[in-house]
Amino acid sequence: MSPASNRLLAVHLVWCLGGVACSSALELDAKAPSALDDTGEDGMGDTDDTDDTDDTDDTDDTGPIEIDEDGDGYKVSDGDCDEGNPEVNPGAEEICNGIDDDCDGTSDADLDDDGDTIPDCEDACPVQVDMRSALSPDGTWDAPYAEIQLGIDAAWATGCDMVEVADGTYYENIDYSGISVHVVSHDGPGATIIDGSAVGPVITFQSAEGPDAVIEGFTITNGRAPLGAGIYIDGASPGIIGNIIELNEVAGDGGGGGIGMSNSSPIIEANVIQLNDACYGGPEEGCDGGAINVRAGSPTIVSNDILYNSAGDGGAMWLVRSDALIYWNLIDGNLADDTHADTAGQGGGVDIQVPTSGLRLTNNIITNNVASTHGGGVAIFETGGDNGAQIEHNVIAYNEVTETGYGAGILAWQYTAPFIRNNAVLWNDGSGVYLNASASASYNLVHGNSVAWAGEQGDRTGYDGNIASSPGITRSSDDGDPTNDNWTPAAGSALIDAGDPAAAVDVDGSRADIGAYGGTLGGW
Repeated sequence: MSPASNRLLAVHLVWCLGGVACSSALELDAKAPSALDDTGEDGMGDTDDTDDTDDTDDTDDTGPIEIDEDGDGYKVSDGDCDEGNPEVNPGAEEICNGIDDDCDGTSDADLDDDGDTIPDCEDACPVQVDMRSALSPDGTWDAPYAEIQLGIDAAWATGCDMVEVADGTYYENIDYSGISVHVVSHDGPGATIIDGSAVGPVITFQSAEGPDAVIEGFTITNGRAPLGAGIYIDGASPGIIGNIIELNEVAGDGGGGGIGMSNSSPIIEANVIQLNDACYGGPEEGCDGGAINVRAGSPTIVSNDILYNSAGDGGAMWLVRSDALIYWNLIDGNLADDTHADTAGQGGGVDIQVPTSGLRLTNNIITNNVASTHGGGVAIFETGGDNGAQIEHNVIAYNEVTETGYGAGILAWQYTAPFIRNNAVLWNDGSGVYLNASASASYNLVHGNSVAWAGEQGDRTGYDGNIASSPGITRSSDDGDPTNDNWTPAAGSALIDAGDPAAAVDVDGSRADIGAYGGTLGGW
């Protein structure tokens, strides 16, 4: 072994004996720290010559390189308290196993989330569910229930308000039966699946459940029902939060492949609602709302990704006589294709029937949706309500109507009288805005569509604040992939401070911008 290798081995041993984590393998041809890299005349590692500056072998001449020994993404300096166990680190969940899983200095024996003085590991509240359980259950960590429905029923019987569910696939059709309980997965929707086996809605709320009845963190799939194949809500106001709702089907005339509701006011937040079909077996009349079907009520629909759903009308959403608040959603790639001879395929993205003054569709991205005849992005269709629905501060782009010229971007039909303002209507394949005689359209930027304006009011460019300038978007592309788009205004954009001066200001107090990032809800 060369003298340089001997010196390097000696230094390595000093480090390891000093308590530093060291690999068992040592590259003897690697360079030692700079004090030993010196090649001065004495060859003894003095420090008065030029330090090593190459980065081929050593990356830091100040000391040993710290290693993540167990490969969990955390080192000792990051707070990892057990480098021999990849399941133990500051990012782990504390579970009942006698170990300080999350390295916070507290083991599971000390946890008491509900404050009832009973340690969680001995407590039956939250009720625990694990499909692998073969024990006589009592809802504790050591003896969980094997089915979610059993966990909900046990929570009701014991007065508990939470059920926690371990990962796995649960083949169930669950009914909350009026119980105010928050059902949440431990490991999120990617790992925790509720499969309805195509024999009814996967989840049902039909007994006046309120906002304390919550389903959170599941993939909800393979439901089949006339209304609400994934989740059915009737006369209730539950929370639907953080789920993946996919591949559910409406059988027969009805709607709501993902979620269907009647006279209900749920909060539907932060879900991915995708690949649901309101017309199982093919296009037909009367199957409406591929993702969501709303029949009266006042739901709040916020921060969802609503993607690639299909229906006769309302590829993503169909609403009738509803005071819904709909904001911060991505509504992309949905299809409305109905076989009705005169009104086939309304609202590829959103179809609003019998609109009310309480309905507000605001600050959404509505892109790449297709309708066969009316309103590729948005259709406001049938009159009969008190009118006055507000369609404002949306980006409506790259939508299409395939068989007519009736509003590839947005359509106001019959005698409806919506307020359409502060929207960016861009690059739709057909007319950007189609208006009847009674709709109000102001301060919209309409640009790049096959035809800008159509319908009974003609071209509204230059009237009531409507403009046709190039928008100046940060990034957009017609590639069908919404993740490649950034619809915020670029510096100098024509959208900035171009909204209705009489409307609410932006979050920074300035005049409202046009588009999805303007107005009081523009800070998403």
